[in-house]
Amino acid sequence: MRRFLLLYATQQGQAKAIAEEICEQAVVHGFSADLHCISESSKYDLKTETAPLVVVVSTTGTGDPPDTARKFVKEIQNQTLPVDFFAHLRR
Repeated sequence: MRRFLLLYATQQGQAKAIAEEICEQAVVHGFSADLHCISESSKYDLKTETAPLVVVVSTTGTGDPPDTARKFVKEIQNQTLPVDFFAHLRR
C-alpha cells in the first residue's frame, strides 16, 4: 500500500470527520493514511516526512484557525523559516 500523512485540525469535529472519511476511502483505493490531529506533533515530523501530505483544516470565527491548529499556524508563520522549509513535501 502507498502511504501518505493525513493531518486534520478542527474546532467542532467536521474536519476530523472529513479526514476520517478520506482515511477510509484511501484503503479502498490502495493507500494507507497515517491520520493525526495537527496538534499531535510528537506523532509526525514534517521536517523529515517523505510521503505525500494531505491537510484538512476547518476555520472558526472569521476564518481563524481552530484551536487545535493555533500552534502549528504560529510556527509556519515564523518569519525566520526558510522559504523552502516545506519544499520536500509532496501534495
